[in-house]
Amino acid sequence: MEFEFLIDNKQHKIALDKKGDIFIVQDGERTIEADIHLISPNVVSILIEGRSYQVYFARDKEKQYLSLEGQQFIVQEPSESIEGHEGRETKPKDEEKLVISAPMPGKVIKINVTEKEEVRKNQTLAIVEAMKMENELKSSIDGSVKKIFVSTGELVDSEKPLIELELKE
Repeated sequence: MEFEFLIDNKQHKIALDKKGDIFIVQDGERTIEADIHLISPNVVSILIEGRSYQVYFARDKEKQYLSLEGQQFIVQEPSESIEGHEGRETKPKDEEKLVISAPMPGKVIKINVTEKEEVRKNQTLAIVEAMKMENELKSSIDGSVKKIFVSTGELVDSEKPLIELELKE
């Protein structure tokens, strides 16, 4: 079987075959053997080359959210506007870099900054708990906090703007 999808706006194509209990995953020229087991409807255990991974899933409308080793990914079907741009990553607009959003539905458990505070690239701005995991939301730029839209304890939907940043002048 072949699959085509986007992960964080980058198009991927994989082929998947099953031999006994093992899945053969081919991504371009790379081939991986994986032992995959469903733990629960939202958790899969994957064994690759002797290393075990747990992948957590959440769905919101047409997007699927994955969490693997503390990193979050958005997986979705390719749209018509992406077709023909195979393997190319779409660049986010400058405005998108300035708004930190929830990666998936969850609860804001900590906000580490205040409005007008200066921040540096990769600084943790807030922590959102989703699927029993704490997700650190980090600054994508050197700048300052323009506006905070949420408070600690608030439940948020995926892609809800949490913090707006502005570039350093």
